[in-house]
Amino acid sequence: MNILHIHKDYPDGSAYPYTLAVDNLIRGCQDLKPGVVHTVLSINRTFNPFKVAVSSFEQGISVIYWAVPLPYLYHLSMKLSAYYIFNKIRHLKVDVIHGHKLTCEGVFSYYFSNKFNVPYVLSIRGGSDQHNLCRLSAHHKFFERVYKNATQIFWVSAWASKKFASILNVTDEQLQKSKLLPNICDIEQSKHMLICNERESYVTALSFHQYKRKGILELIQAIAQLKHLGVRLTLDIYGTGPKKIRDIILQKIEACGLSAQITLRGQVSQQVLREHMASSKGFLMPATNETFGMAYVEALSVGCPILYIKNTGIDGYFDHLDVGIGIGKQDVGEIKAALEYIELNNRELCQAVSQMVSKNFLADFTLTRVVTNYINTMGLVCSND
Repeated sequence: MNILHIHKDYPDGSAYPYTLAVDNLIRGCQDLKPGVVHTVLSINRTFNPFKVAVSSFEQGISVIYWAVPLPYLYHLSMKLSAYYIFNKIRHLKVDVIHGHKLTCEGVFSYYFSNKFNVPYVLSIRGGSDQHNLCRLSAHHKFFERVYKNATQIFWVSAWASKKFASILNVTDEQLQKSKLLPNICDIEQSKHMLICNERESYVTALSFHQYKRKGILELIQAIAQLKHLGVRLTLDIYGTGPKKIRDIILQKIEACGLSAQITLRGQVSQQVLREHMASSKGFLMPATNETFGMAYVEALSVGCPILYIKNTGIDGYFDHLDVGIGIGKQDVGEIKAALEYIELNNRELCQAVSQMVSKNFLADFTLTRVVTNYINTMGLVCSND
């Protein structure tokens, strides 16, 4: 089986930003299922037609394609780019195509599927796909066609399925044929978990340049409001970033009179961060537009309850479990109420997380489970074609 992966944020050696989720999936497949061939088409957009370029890298082909992000030119420019790119990859042997988002990679998958005469599957990531559906509302019928012509839909963002189904006129029957495809998480499930009264501070983690999206200033304000009510919470902030952003965060802490309660701990390894999560009362990250949020899963894996925003990140994976609290928006009042809830119910929340881990619920996020389910599904897609 030869899988062509189309991804916009792949680490292809170029200067464009990237994420590791799809790379982790592919490398996991190569380790556990070496008989399957994976070729990556890494795509990045340019507004300048003179910067269009094609090059090779270790895992496939990198293309800088031309497209105009204006709604009325979107469809035409994407179609032209699809024909250009296909002529650069037509020599590839392909059995199935995987577009790793609906509103960009999915469009190319739709066109390439006809050219290669093979089926295609789609992953849907709530954050960027939701942004594009809102921005490109005139093209909903086209995106509906792209969705419904896919042989299989994978939801990386579980919360997005019902919202997207409404926008794209997807029936309940069609929705039931889709599957969850969580990102692979590096987690520990055998670690001894501390009981509530052995836990102390709260924890959060972020790259400082994302401080607005992660809601760190609102979190600081909420802790300050609780202080005025006689509730003293301590918070350790892990991460690093530009000095000017670090200064903004420090100034907020000092202005709120929280220098003795909130500490910037700097950048640490994932292993060290998990150790601090394991002794924490809660992992607090009221982040907006979070595509998946691996940090939430890592926190739960070591027995740490979570604070998150609904309809983003991992919302939808844990709806039936009382392992933290979701809030509606990045609002100081809502965050304050959520912190009060976690503080008051910490024992019960820690016990619920511990029980969830002991029942092996988080196995669905491990490399072995994700890769096995993915390859089995892709095999069925090819055999049923």
